[in-house]
Amino acid sequence: MKRTYLYLSIWILLAGIFSACSDFLDEEAKGSQVDKNYYKTEADALAATDAIYSYLISDADAYNLWSYHFGGLFFNDFWELPELMSDNAVSKQSSPEYQSIDKFQIDAYSIRVACLWRDFYTTINVCNTVIAKVPEISFTDEIKKNQLIAEAKFFRALCYFELTRFFGDVPLHTGPTESVSATQISRTPVDQIYPVILEDLDFAEKHLKYEDRLGYGRPYALSASALLARVYLTLGQKMKNNTYLQNAVEKAEAVIPVFPMGSYEDLFKLENRFKGERIWEVNFNASLSQGWKGNQFLVRLLPKMNTEKGGPNNAHGWVAATDDLYNSFEPADKRRDITLFKSFTYTDGSVETFDAPYFCKYWDRIAEPKGNESNATFPYLRTAEMYLIKAEALNEISQNPTKAAKDALNAVRHRAGLGDTPANNYADFKKAVLAERRKEFAMEGHRWHDLVRMCTLEEIKELVGVAKPGVVPREANYLFPIPNNDIIISNGRLTQNEGY
Repeated sequence: MKRTYLYLSIWILLAGIFSACSDFLDEEAKGSQVDKNYYKTEADALAATDAIYSYLISDADAYNLWSYHFGGLFFNDFWELPELMSDNAVSKQSSPEYQSIDKFQIDAYSIRVACLWRDFYTTINVCNTVIAKVPEISFTDEIKKNQLIAEAKFFRALCYFELTRFFGDVPLHTGPTESVSATQISRTPVDQIYPVILEDLDFAEKHLKYEDRLGYGRPYALSASALLARVYLTLGQKMKNNTYLQNAVEKAEAVIPVFPMGSYEDLFKLENRFKGERIWEVNFNASLSQGWKGNQFLVRLLPKMNTEKGGPNNAHGWVAATDDLYNSFEPADKRRDITLFKSFTYTDGSVETFDAPYFCKYWDRIAEPKGNESNATFPYLRTAEMYLIKAEALNEISQNPTKAAKDALNAVRHRAGLGDTPANNYADFKKAVLAERRKEFAMEGHRWHDLVRMCTLEEIKELVGVAKPGVVPREANYLFPIPNNDIIISNGRLTQNEGY
């Protein structure tokens, strides 16, 4: 009964969203007139491009239907769901939404999945508008025009790449969606979406500026190179294609010298935002937040503590780490106590021990001791990933760990205070890379995608079964379900992923 009520509530809420969208999009003539009057000047082009960023970090829903699930693309679901639906994290929430994801029982009625889908496509639509309208505007400097288009293409590529990883075949929109009928299209096969992703990133790589730190949160040429490395690795593994894998190596190698890794201890300090190995990160700013519409790192990840004795405000601890993740760190690994904590010492010297290890990597206790709305950024692309992409790809190409592959893996291990990897054959080295990625990127939204890319279903079942006894992933879980409401409003054009 409770679950039926939940589904009904979700249906009403989402129906309201799409009803509002329908009312808005049906006014095609009015919208077209606004377009004609708006996209005239360089300032208009810049404002349109800047609008993309509001969809990344905050709730840009004109219909004011925000709930604690609804924020920008990187608000929480993007990085939380791939960790919760893995061997890395467990739900401390009793709600069916959290429990279903934690236990691999997610279904097409999940509001978390619906919001993730919505955020991808609203962001894509803004990107498509920039890509379509900005070329028509006269610029005194064509380089600047192409840079704005390149920003939009970078984010469109990012969205479609991540959409295919979450959902598989998805509708492909490459122009602005200006009517309800334009949204009612069928799913495009993944192998037809990847050429669009690669073309967009090639354009971005050529036309974004090369200089570092152009403006906090803006991508530049090497941001596109780094994302290309991730895309080529995914393609190469999926298609068993050594050319794509070699492309991944080359793109990673182009980025590594420009963004040297510093100490892991300093990586997540607020004073080091937009510095060092942070190739591209989402620029959350607490002063721009409205309620909970900023990042959700501290709200969701820190356990409830005594605020009067020095604990953070507004910490709810909805998600904790598995004991298996905590125990996977070697004794000398510096990353464990930066990533996770099992207790906290208050200002009066008393110690509180938690019921599980919790994620603390995004909490700068010096700069933001009280937490609450935080300035912590989300590190979407880091140099450590480029090293591990190189290591993984070279091992796949040679079917054996070359010296270059070992050096790349060891660079990450050495930074963590560890010695050289003992892995000396293909299978052991592949497991070593997967294990290193688990510890390096815990709660950065990588884990489920890594398991799908690098493991068989039986291997995934074994890993998850150790961390979460009794939980059994299914093959259907490789992809998330298509939101049921979107299937309904598509007039039958959208089909569901197998197994849902």
